[in-house]
Amino acid sequence: MTDSMGAIETSQYEKVYVGIEPQQISTFENGRTSADAYHDKKVLLRVVIYLDLRDIGKDFHYFLNLQHSEEVPPSLTKLLSQTQGLIWPSHAPYTARIRPQVADMQLLGQWKDKCISQHAITCEQAGAHTIPTIRLIDVQDKCIVVLPGNISWTALSYCWGGPQRHSLLKSRLKQYQQPGALTEDMLPPVIADAMIVTAALGERYLWVDSMCIVQDDELDKATFLTIMDEIYSHAIVTIVNAATANANAPEGLPGIRSSSPRRIQEPLNINGAWLTEALDPGHGSFSGYLDKCAWSARGWTFQEGLLSRRCLVFTSDQIYWQCRKSSWCEGSFWERDDELQIYRHCFADNLLTSISEAGNKSWITVYLAILQKYLSRAFTSEADRLHALSGILRALEDVTAEEFFWGIPRSKLEHGIAFTPQEPAARRDSTHTFINAQGQLISSPFPSWSWVGWIGNIGMVSLHPSITIGTLGLQFYSFDERGILTRADTPSPPDKTVYDGLQQQIRYPPAATHNWMDKSRQVIDTADVPATVVARRNIMPSLLCFWTSVATLKIERRGWDNYHNEPRVIMSQDEVEFAGLWGRYKDLDPPDHGLFIVVGAAKLRMSHGGDLTLKLLLVDRDNDLVCRRKHLITEVKERDWERLRNKKWEMVFLA
Repeated sequence: MTDSMGAIETSQYEKVYVGIEPQQISTFENGRTSADAYHDKKVLLRVVIYLDLRDIGKDFHYFLNLQHSEEVPPSLTKLLSQTQGLIWPSHAPYTARIRPQVADMQLLGQWKDKCISQHAITCEQAGAHTIPTIRLIDVQDKCIVVLPGNISWTALSYCWGGPQRHSLLKSRLKQYQQPGALTEDMLPPVIADAMIVTAALGERYLWVDSMCIVQDDELDKATFLTIMDEIYSHAIVTIVNAATANANAPEGLPGIRSSSPRRIQEPLNINGAWLTEALDPGHGSFSGYLDKCAWSARGWTFQEGLLSRRCLVFTSDQIYWQCRKSSWCEGSFWERDDELQIYRHCFADNLLTSISEAGNKSWITVYLAILQKYLSRAFTSEADRLHALSGILRALEDVTAEEFFWGIPRSKLEHGIAFTPQEPAARRDSTHTFINAQGQLISSPFPSWSWVGWIGNIGMVSLHPSITIGTLGLQFYSFDERGILTRADTPSPPDKTVYDGLQQQIRYPPAATHNWMDKSRQVIDTADVPATVVARRNIMPSLLCFWTSVATLKIERRGWDNYHNEPRVIMSQDEVEFAGLWGRYKDLDPPDHGLFIVVGAAKLRMSHGGDLTLKLLLVDRDNDLVCRRKHLITEVKERDWERLRNKKWEMVFLA
């Protein structure tokens, strides 16, 4: 048995299950999600044959994806020679056609022209253009050039797959700027092929990060890393290499060179019905067709794919077109523009459209969906973790007027710092490098109070809309680039929801008073910050300052909490002792004593008593009074905290 994944010798296995099931391809345009599409009438069914090897410790994967045609599938190359404008009146939509082993560049150019001429309102919008100059590859003169930022360019989105020996370095800059310097034999195949595609699209300039950023110049890197969103959102087309995990793979972009042709499609006639392989990578009905490729696992490619207006996606077996209005592919008649067109995004849920519509819906839901997909992605350099999301956050800011501070919404800062790791998480010990308003290169450690400061699967339950989560009204401050302390949080919009009687009982009481809070001491001025803290210049950009309740408590692990399925940990001070939830960590080994600060509030379910509870952070505090988060503890009953006699209302400096 063979498929696009290679040969499978079934004789070597004791058990191999082969099944056939229908696959749905549903429309996701206008911000629709897979859940919405479940009830959608615009559904395309295909026959999928799968291999289930899980009983023998192997994987389950989709083996063959078949599409229908009413007659012998026509040749795409022949069609393009006979038809203009990608109009196919004699062929039913979404039926099969035979793509050539080597891609017909005419099709790629016509896809681009069709989008530009027919989707201007939707696909031409790219936001503000603030790039004064940009470094690009001139694919005609085969050299590096610096041009005004309003020039037209394509961009390459790909996986490096390891060190790039060809990369632009300070020592190579003059050499690479000479016409003819970028010869085919010195470039990775993927980049050389992207130059061919760029020229075929009628474009002259190409952006490739390894060739357009000076890799051993930190200032140059910081300059471009902060505008990567603009580079990809303003590219006329983004060329996506989803076929390989390594830029040096010899096949380059599949279908571009006759020396590495793609496999031949072989139609089947079964009882008069023509079936042809659809050439889509194996994926489930509600998964993106690139879900299982290496490109979809890398950090930077998430932003590049999400913010690009138009993409040419290269997989092992065919090329896809994806813009904000349509999605097409070589092997099927997808080019239609009526209300029945089916749009499929490579990420499944069309978060791109959701971003543009976030102002008209719950933007926090879009933010959380983006974060969930983003946090699972890997980086070669963990220092890039915030840079690679900043463009998406700016897109959200543009349509919602929300602002983000170290990846957390400013209007939800109190809730955002109470994030919960889904598993034991490690601190991210790298630094975030950026250029300040004075043009200086600044490096600051990632803050422990933000999800971006941790490595691992982070849960943001505290940001999900919930009537049981309270707001204490803590006031947060941070240092601006002038060294002046300003408010870090912004007021949340007033809650205009009308609650019925039952909801009023369940929700966190908006008028709740907290006797342990000293609301007369919440404002912090620059002069209030101790000199020992101000002297720590490297942490100033990520320092969070606020007044809250603080207590040093004894900590003791006492067995296991069977109900919550986690260790039972008791905190105490003199005769007062109480429990809280520390998370499902079997190997939890808390210290004997610890400093705790209050950062949030919630109400227990009515079935659990409906008590008001607090969220605490266990922190380390150094000799300079700077604290760092160690652990979050939830469901500490507020009445127990109030019983502590030695708690204090203190100014906290959280880094």
